[in-house]
Amino acid sequence: MAAQEISGTKKSRISVARTLESLPRPVRAILGALFAVTSVAITYSIGPLRTFPLLLGIPTVILACWYLDLWGGFFCALTESILVELFVTSTQTRFLLGTLGEQLRMPLFVLVSISIGWALRKLADQRAELDRQELHRQLILADAERRLAEERAQATEALRERDEMLRIALEANGTGLWVWDVQHGRVYWSDEMYRLGGLEPGSVEPSFEAWIENVVEEDRARIVEARIRSCGTGVDYHEIYRVRWRDGTIYWIESQGKGLCDSEGNVIRVVGVLCDVTPRRRAEEAMLRAEKLAVAGRLAASVAHEINNPLEAVSNLLFLITLTESTDTAKQHAQIALDQLMRVSMITQQTLKFHRQSGAPSMTKLSEVVDTVRALFHARLVANEITIEIQTRGEVEVNCMPSEAQQIFANLMANSIEATPSGGRITVRLRPSCDWRDHAVRGMRVTFADSGTGIDRETTKRMFEPFFTTKSETGTGLGLWVVAQLVERHDGHVAVYSRQKYGPSGTVFSVFLPLNYENTAMKSGGLHGSRAPEVGVKA
Repeated sequence: MAAQEISGTKKSRISVARTLESLPRPVRAILGALFAVTSVAITYSIGPLRTFPLLLGIPTVILACWYLDLWGGFFCALTESILVELFVTSTQTRFLLGTLGEQLRMPLFVLVSISIGWALRKLADQRAELDRQELHRQLILADAERRLAEERAQATEALRERDEMLRIALEANGTGLWVWDVQHGRVYWSDEMYRLGGLEPGSVEPSFEAWIENVVEEDRARIVEARIRSCGTGVDYHEIYRVRWRDGTIYWIESQGKGLCDSEGNVIRVVGVLCDVTPRRRAEEAMLRAEKLAVAGRLAASVAHEINNPLEAVSNLLFLITLTESTDTAKQHAQIALDQLMRVSMITQQTLKFHRQSGAPSMTKLSEVVDTVRALFHARLVANEITIEIQTRGEVEVNCMPSEAQQIFANLMANSIEATPSGGRITVRLRPSCDWRDHAVRGMRVTFADSGTGIDRETTKRMFEPFFTTKSETGTGLGLWVVAQLVERHDGHVAVYSRQKYGPSGTVFSVFLPLNYENTAMKSGGLHGSRAPEVGVKA
């Protein structure tokens, strides 16, 4: 309070000085003379002060300089010196200073008093200017702090709103958010993260160990390996696995994460989301079962058609045997009938060979699978007058599911036959190769090349999508989607290249299967879908 009063007094004094300074010069000169008259009157009326006639003169001149500027101070000093000389110290001064003092007394007083007043005024002005600058700086600083506080409050409010919107969006989509601070070893889970694990929010301390306890035992090793790889190298994290709730219910979870690195490339934080994909998995498995049934029906029809002709031949031969009277002719008919029955037996054995299995991957020669598929489609190839050529070079066994490999090749063979005109040609090549995505992975590559009309660019881009078909009456749109899914289950790769041109045209499907890959997804019945097949079109 006292500081405010002092500040208010100082401002009032400065305001009075600025008001007097704005007066015209004659007025300031008159006021300066009045200051001098008042000072000399006080000195003359008080006897002891006459001994020191200029004792009040110097302060009076200083005050005149302060309030009336240099012009008022000058007239104040001039008037002061004249009045003191005339009324106060005329006789005493001669006695003390002599003639020389009489000559120098007044000019020296005027010079000294005005100099002191001017100096004090300048110092006061400089101090006022410094105070003004300091006040201006404080005002700027206070304004900046105010704006910063407002911006911080706005940013905080905006961040809070975004967090709330993100939380609502995550809860609406059933998506959980997790953040792992690698440097400090801290883990954050959103409430939805707890619910996806069958837990109450806040019931356990967030940690990888607490979450891995909910993961099905068969999938834990894969999740731990993916976590180590993501934290060590900073690669994106993407896994699909199963979790078991406390009531024993199994749910499929898809988890994705991204590592954040510092300037030195070290992973400092991993941020990710996970969601429940159980409905999608069930739909995919239902579509896969439906397509398997469709494929099984087509294969059954092909087998029935393939063995129907030999059985008809056997029936005719047996009828001829009953009519013939020659033993030699009967033997010839019987031998032909036996050959036809052996053909039926061979087709049956080949079909059963790839459907009687334990459901686990086994080392398989893909050429045997291709031969079985060719035998199943032999009748259609002959009916359409399509020539098929199988080229095998340096074949090695691969670790795969033979029935699924047969399903893959049967779908591709059926598509090639439908796309190839009468008199066309289909070439199947089997050779050792490497995965084009990772040349360190070795395996077998099987290509189906036909001489059909080719596929346009838009169809090629969408041909691996479920329910996409160009056969509006007979197609289900699941054949090539199942091919892509089954190849991905084996950690393989499928690519398609097509060319539409007058003259040479056609389509090539390339399937790569690794040699000895222990596919955990096959063992757990899972489907991948994280990688898209490669497509290419040549006009």
